[in-house]
Amino acid sequence: MKNESRLHRRLLVSGLAFVAWAGIAAAQTARVAWPHVASRLEPKEFGTQDDTVTVISALSFSGVGRGNLSPSFGAHTCEGCGAEYYATLSLPAGAIIDSIGVNNTTDADAVMGAAIWERDRSGATTFLYGFSFPPHGWDTDFAGPLGILVPDHVDKELVIQVEQATSPDFQFFAWVEIHWHRTVSPPPASPSFTDVPTTDLGYQYIEALKASGITGGCGNGTTFCPDASLTRRQMAIFLAKALGLHWPN
Repeated sequence: MKNESRLHRRLLVSGLAFVAWAGIAAAQTARVAWPHVASRLEPKEFGTQDDTVTVISALSFSGVGRGNLSPSFGAHTCEGCGAEYYATLSLPAGAIIDSIGVNNTTDADAVMGAAIWERDRSGATTFLYGFSFPPHGWDTDFAGPLGILVPDHVDKELVIQVEQATSPDFQFFAWVEIHWHRTVSPPPASPSFTDVPTTDLGYQYIEALKASGITGGCGNGTTFCPDASLTRRQMAIFLAKALGLHWPN
């Protein structure tokens, strides 16, 4: 009876060890489903203006799963756990997303990743882009150029997702940064001013000023006087309207 009890204990310990080993092996092979970024890619400038960088801290994400916050303001999973984090991405209409970067540290290939989603008023979601990270110490992985246009915000929203697959070790991320630039709307087919035809080099930009209410043209409003001199008074009006200058009394 004594030998039989010892045998049962040994079988039980061996079984638990096998289960633990199998769990670790499965966790080590777990991978985020998105394509793996091949190498670090620094974001470059796009268009005629510099990129604007919008940073979303890990503190701003809502977690789904067993996610925790680190003392250095990063988010991490527990050992043997996975988690998903979501945050709203707010960009002005007409912005183009050039690249996305995630500051993170991970010891496993593709165990962490990030994605941009769009949700509409019916609850349908559209996957816009996603990528996973290679193993490294604290650093920021970039993916791009993306060229994702944000045309407007009518009945839709953008959401950033950070996913940490099940892993036997802690995996961390600290923030997501979105690099984007503004664009000028395409011009209409028909000109608003008789002296600025569609072939004029400034046609798109003059039409943009007209559509946004920055200028109403000159004279009776049917002409723009594109070659006339600009007074300091007119410059002040243009800039104040374009920038929406306002301050409290």
